[in-house]
Amino acid sequence: MARIFPEKLVGNGTPEVARAFLVLKSLPDDWQVWLHLTLWESDAEAPDFLVLDSEQRALLIKVSRATSRQAQQSPQLQLLDFEQETAVPGSAAELCLRTFLNQVAKEGVPKVRVTGVVLFPNLDAEDLQAIEQSGTAPEFVRLDRSWLYGKGAASWGELFPAQPLDAEMVLALRAQFSPEIVVPSAFVPRIAARQRNLKAKLTNYLLDYNQEAVVKSDLELDTYGEQVVRKLRFQVVNGVAGSGKTLVLLYRLRLLQARFPKKSYLVLTHNRPLIREMRVRYQMLDGTQPRGVRWHTFMGWCRRHWPKDEQYNPISGPWRDRWLREIWRRELHDTSITLGMFRSELEWVKDQGIATREEYLGANRRGRGFRLTRSQRRQIFEAIRLYQLRLKEQEVMDWWDVPLRYRRWLEEGQVHPPQYDVVLIDEAQFFARVWFDIVRELVSPEKGYLFMAADSTQGFLRRGESWRSIAGMDARGHSYRLRRSYRTTRPILTFALAFYRQRLPEDKADWLQPDLAGMPKGHPPILLQFSAPQDERARLVDEIARAVEKGLSLRHILVLHASARGATAILEMLNQRLGPNSARDPKDELPGEFIRVTTLNACTGLESPTVFLAGIHELFEKEGSLHLSEGERIELVQMHTKQLYMAFTRAGQRLVLTYVGEPLPQSLLELAKYGLLEIA
Repeated sequence: MARIFPEKLVGNGTPEVARAFLVLKSLPDDWQVWLHLTLWESDAEAPDFLVLDSEQRALLIKVSRATSRQAQQSPQLQLLDFEQETAVPGSAAELCLRTFLNQVAKEGVPKVRVTGVVLFPNLDAEDLQAIEQSGTAPEFVRLDRSWLYGKGAASWGELFPAQPLDAEMVLALRAQFSPEIVVPSAFVPRIAARQRNLKAKLTNYLLDYNQEAVVKSDLELDTYGEQVVRKLRFQVVNGVAGSGKTLVLLYRLRLLQARFPKKSYLVLTHNRPLIREMRVRYQMLDGTQPRGVRWHTFMGWCRRHWPKDEQYNPISGPWRDRWLREIWRRELHDTSITLGMFRSELEWVKDQGIATREEYLGANRRGRGFRLTRSQRRQIFEAIRLYQLRLKEQEVMDWWDVPLRYRRWLEEGQVHPPQYDVVLIDEAQFFARVWFDIVRELVSPEKGYLFMAADSTQGFLRRGESWRSIAGMDARGHSYRLRRSYRTTRPILTFALAFYRQRLPEDKADWLQPDLAGMPKGHPPILLQFSAPQDERARLVDEIARAVEKGLSLRHILVLHASARGATAILEMLNQRLGPNSARDPKDELPGEFIRVTTLNACTGLESPTVFLAGIHELFEKEGSLHLSEGERIELVQMHTKQLYMAFTRAGQRLVLTYVGEPLPQSLLELAKYGLLEIA
């Protein structure tokens, strides 16, 4: 069976096109077939099908709705001097093919490299002969209805031209036939490495076959909802870093919005920089911001729909840490439960939505990184209860309580949030179980659809669990995998993978092996070592200033730091050196012509040709603390490894790491030994 895009017939296609679709779908497995989507243009503006065989030979098919009666009348109509376009069946189809081939020829695809045919599903051989009697010589091959029955791959293969297309011609032809998969060059985080010298002058890029398959899969939302009432309909795309998950989500939103403009759409993610970036990209892609699409971080959505008579007062991080430390000293200091274990367990309990001691004692903690006896669980739960009492006394809550409270109000019927026909979640691996409990209530119960994009290797905020299990859904049969990374270079991704495997050799849950074949070459990451944080910041700012002087655009630089304090210090120094507002925090600004400076926790989903990563010594120092239990240390290494892997893979071309102190961690020295990291 040929790979066909989309895999199911979309829209109000004619019966003739539907019959051709089924026949073409039955062609050999190594053939590719595209159906033209008429979402932004009429079906008369392009051929109905594009077919590429295993040798990359191209066939364009335009389907005619002509009937036998029209065919038999065509000679008489010509004698009566009727317009040819009206009188001769198939003439409009030939005009469409002629116009399309003329256009692709301008894009560098010679006409002799593409065969055009007109398919007549309603006509037999006699009807075609009658058309020929009208005195018009066919410009393109005409196929009668027999091609819909019993013609094998060999017969179809004879229709293709002798010469195949080269790779650039295939790109140009696909771009012309399927404009909905064209990716603006501004979306590509490599400013020079991916330049092509195409005769077609193609300055943009295309979704690859796997990305296109996800974007175009199952676009008929309404029909399914009529058949399966109240069953949540969802799809998952799991991809490696840089595989275009966010891009796929945006393109799928665009297709669905064009297909169903009256439906309501909600896009969710977990951090502000990413949701801002997504909104800007969608506006660049679509040229507008449709009224039916809402964009929010999950917490931002909760805040927007918080009951007016309820206080919204999450406490700051320092106050939370202070109260946790006080309660730990009072209740757990004399036990083997460390402050870090208490804090981690508190967050996990709230993420799970565990409300009672009995629930906690019976909960499965597999993958948590440290073991707890039944007695220790009782002690921790009592400390959690006291912490919650402290919050209640002060009439405040922490950030983990926000979704808990909202879920409780949902269950009690106190809130009635809007429901959406389509909910799309990016970076779904960071969503907790409680979050998904709320999300499921936001999807319209009868015809709603949920789409999620995730990368399990980056799930450091939901540590110890598979994000799929957190979602409470069985993703089997509903998931797609994207293994090719288009964001970064092979040396950078190889370094990131080696670092991950070196530190987490046993972590195989949800692991998706990237496909490194054909990735662009480049330089390995560089590590700069310093004796003090102020030296690190000064050198980093100096490196950036010199790069800007040489012509590197401010928007092509992303600076990440392990701590908020470090990020703020670098941001201030850059603005002093390069001028006010030369550097900004993407949490507070829409993307623009400035250097983005933010923390590791806030940079998921971001990307840039050049990335500077500072303050990583802070992570290694925390792992080496003598106050950690072995379980805590394991959990911290897991979290930091995923954080750093995510940060490494933000870079499109150049990755610079800075480290304060000595000696360097053994893991980095080992990678340098094998040439995966250059220590300057």
